[in-house]
Amino acid sequence: MKVESPLQEANNESWKPKLKNFMVIGGTLAAFLFAVSSSTNHGGNSAVSDNAPNKTLEILDADSIARSMSVAGLGANGKFHQSGFGGILNINHPAGARARRRLSEANVIIPTSAVEHAIPSLSRENIENLHGHYVHDEHRSPFASFLYDRPKEELEAEQAEYEKKMSKIRQEWGAWDFNDEHPEIRPIANFDKTPYKDMMNKDFPKNSWQMDQKYVTDFISEARKLVDRVREGIYAEFGHATKDLKSEEEIQARNELFKIHITEEAVAPRVSHGWAFMSRKGLDMYARKLLHSMMTNDEFYYVMGGHSAAAGHGNNFAQTYMMEFANIMEPVLHKLGVRLIARNLAMGGLGTTHFTLGASTLYGETDVMFWDSGMTEKNGDDQDLFHKQNLLGGERVPILLNGWVANLKAETGDNLWYGNILPGWSAVPKTTGLDQGAELPWAVQYLYCQQDVGGLCNGREGVPRYHDSCWVPRSDYTPTTRQNPGGVGGKAGWHPGDRPHKFDARRHTMLMLRALDEALDMWEHGIQQDGFPLKESYWHVGDIYTTVRSHLSDYLNNEGFQKTGCEKRWGNHPSVKGIGLDRACRMAFKGMTEFSPINRGYHNSIRAHLKAAPNGYKPTSPPPAYSGIDILPLIWKVPDGHVDVHAIAIASTYAAPELDHSWVDDNDNDDVEEAENSRRMLRKAATEPLTVPTQDAADSEPTNRELAISNKVIPGQGWAATTTVTGYCDGSPMAFDCRRPANFNCLLSGHNDNRGTMQGDSLSGWIVVNVPDVKEGIIFARLQWWNPRGGNALTKTFKEYNNGVVYEEENEPRKLKGPVIDWPQDFRLEVAINGKIVKIYTYTELIPYTKEVAYNEAFYPIIDDKSIATGDVELGLRIRSDLHTNPYHASFELTHLYWA
Repeated sequence: MKVESPLQEANNESWKPKLKNFMVIGGTLAAFLFAVSSSTNHGGNSAVSDNAPNKTLEILDADSIARSMSVAGLGANGKFHQSGFGGILNINHPAGARARRRLSEANVIIPTSAVEHAIPSLSRENIENLHGHYVHDEHRSPFASFLYDRPKEELEAEQAEYEKKMSKIRQEWGAWDFNDEHPEIRPIANFDKTPYKDMMNKDFPKNSWQMDQKYVTDFISEARKLVDRVREGIYAEFGHATKDLKSEEEIQARNELFKIHITEEAVAPRVSHGWAFMSRKGLDMYARKLLHSMMTNDEFYYVMGGHSAAAGHGNNFAQTYMMEFANIMEPVLHKLGVRLIARNLAMGGLGTTHFTLGASTLYGETDVMFWDSGMTEKNGDDQDLFHKQNLLGGERVPILLNGWVANLKAETGDNLWYGNILPGWSAVPKTTGLDQGAELPWAVQYLYCQQDVGGLCNGREGVPRYHDSCWVPRSDYTPTTRQNPGGVGGKAGWHPGDRPHKFDARRHTMLMLRALDEALDMWEHGIQQDGFPLKESYWHVGDIYTTVRSHLSDYLNNEGFQKTGCEKRWGNHPSVKGIGLDRACRMAFKGMTEFSPINRGYHNSIRAHLKAAPNGYKPTSPPPAYSGIDILPLIWKVPDGHVDVHAIAIASTYAAPELDHSWVDDNDNDDVEEAENSRRMLRKAATEPLTVPTQDAADSEPTNRELAISNKVIPGQGWAATTTVTGYCDGSPMAFDCRRPANFNCLLSGHNDNRGTMQGDSLSGWIVVNVPDVKEGIIFARLQWWNPRGGNALTKTFKEYNNGVVYEEENEPRKLKGPVIDWPQDFRLEVAINGKIVKIYTYTELIPYTKEVAYNEAFYPIIDDKSIATGDVELGLRIRSDLHTNPYHASFELTHLYWA
């Protein structure tokens, strides 16, 4: 049966304008994704449905392909709420590798919101989600990729083992089994012009799934089964499987250990058991958000800001609790038609204020916002600033987890949505000895130790605390720098290993599962109460968001003006007095930075907003040592006989798509070497860089001699980027290629945590940055005045101011030994707005701001004048000093710019 293009449907105005908002793939891929019919029941697995959505890959034109990739869980057969991951999009297996170049021709246009103050929070990498298609493919083992430097026979055995395991999972645990009986391709509702996507029922297309009562009833039933399966898997993973319990009393006692407590107030309950709590209003809003995302096939943003322990130092990034949370909930929400964007935006050696002061753009949109910086940010007013900035900015108003909420209940008009994770240790079986610990379920082995054997849980008695890896031998690349045999850096007594991270992740997961229960109840009961379709009042969010934000803004700018501890600290602290940062406690601020990870990675960096010098020069980041998706360490495989919650989450009854996954080893045979299915050719297909070339002006010479010292604001060539970022760094699972410089000694680390800077001195010339949409006329910066005084990689060879030659940049580690060399007494910072110098700061004016207001945080004024700086502003900064005994002493590193 031919699948009709959605544009060929008679009544499809809802789909036609949506094409511009989704991934549109050229006709070359349409020709590649050919029709394959099959009635084969793969592997003899009776648990796999013969009516499988992936059984036929029949995508014949760009319109249909655009449709298939536009919505989470939308199958290749055009049906909604499918398994969705893997298949032709898994580029770490042969069929996907062969398709990759054609896939790269996709013209990804990111959806835009109809809400004016919405913050862009998606990039192409998030929509493509190549990592997800690799690790969540229920039919292809991630450990059987041809990219492993292992014999083909071993990889084939891995694949056979995986197929056997997934068959067993389906038989023992069940699997997603949702099928739409509607004979035609359903239209996709167009939310382009609908604020908050709060569409009225009368405006949904007639045949959309949201308006089909049988479809919705069957979907809710299948969604409940999925939520229950995953929760039961977690029970079993921690040694509390329902099948092992003998009575209702034992089941109830078990449930208390894992309980999500619901409180009337936003205050943690005084209990010795349970995994999390949420205020009643918080749970209701959490459920409404999830229901809204399901009704609109929307994104759901789960974001964390924190310190080094939260960042996961000592572990691989994929092992951190936010990534492990995503490992389970991404495929769950995918089946429910929701794209989960989980971001770990924690950094070592800092609190959160460097991102908080630009939270709108740096954290991005948030549905759930988790503060985890207790070691470095103990001041409650800083936590209040974190919460206020995340509540004031963007389209969505988030659920808040953890941190001091100060007076937010009153400030939000009694609309504080708050909860937190509880310790939860009562649900974890104790390790009482070496041998006994090895007999426990895999997830809890040596996780929670009896006091007299505590060394078994902290790595001091022979049991590894970390299960990290800096490199897994690949068949396509061998590092030129020796990879650290000691594993990922940052191992410390206060940095937990991977088991505690997984434990944290499971508590976040159980909280979301509880909210999904509530959302499905709301959906079902709403239909029972008010009929079908579900009344808009059950799931619309726009009016609620507007009300909460209006309450907060009105209170802070009127009744509560200048009365909050946040305002007093950030307005009056000697280190920031005069900048006007008390306003950050009352209005949303935006930012850009060279630090990572941040929302949308490079797109919110300073580098992305730089104006080029006349010869085209702009500071750049180093090239990646290799491309493609990182393969997984074999030690991460869940051992046979132990519960694999991820496998439970990804399992469906859909048969594997019939794709050509054949390949042969190279064996240095010239004939095989050229074959399309040789490992060598597949490696090239899966990993070769497919980026759009950028302008390279390194060899061009400046011709404009106005680059000499003058008052003309022309970008100089002496500013250098000091960064190890080589790819996409947004703190999500999609950011697998963030840091891969060739000189890095732990390429598999995956960590996005990087303190990049723009480094300049009195020889560097102007740095000119385009600052968009300035409304209040305030721009300020985070600077590192204590940077090394030896000149950056460019100016250390300059003989004159901005000497007009572009030098290749190097990545040198920052060194800070002994006391900081003071700036020259005639140090000046010139500020230009739209090509005109409007302010010159002197040494005396700036030196007070070198004192830190928070842990490792110092901020500096730039401009505060609405008559000068509004709209899209071209900001110029230049360091000046006429004392030429050492021009490098007049220097700093620019890390962040903020504005409102």
